[in-house]
Amino acid sequence: MLKHILVYLMIGWTLAPIIHFIEKYVFSDWEYLKFLFVITSADTALGFVKAIKLHQLSSRGFSMIFTKFTMYACALIATHVLVHFSVANKTYVVFSWFDTVIFSAIVVREAISIFENIALIEPNLFPSSILKYLHQFDSLTGKKMDQPNS
Repeated sequence: MLKHILVYLMIGWTLAPIIHFIEKYVFSDWEYLKFLFVITSADTALGFVKAIKLHQLSSRGFSMIFTKFTMYACALIATHVLVHFSVANKTYVVFSWFDTVIFSAIVVREAISIFENIALIEPNLFPSSILKYLHQFDSLTGKKMDQPNS
């Protein structure tokens, strides 16, 4: 029993500075990551089902999963740095709103992808008006496609 306690203490003393560094400089919102994991897992599962149904299963599709997670990780790290950076031990709140925008944009993008996959797998499950509304948005600008760029 004492041996186990010593092992746990040694592991804790070793990992504590690493975890502190990650939470301060890399990322600290672990609750959001749980939600992101759930929604990206649902999207990935539906994408897999869609690929099977449309006979488009390929290794390229699987590599896109890794690319998506890498891009999301980089976006979340950059967002964390922008929101939490300090200069001369003074924290600046210029970007205090930025994490809400980026976190919401990622979740909304995944939700739209889920609805698109469902519509392709089972076209009669959602009213077509909902899907038409979602398809009106350009993923690059965030504006409706019928609006002029300004």
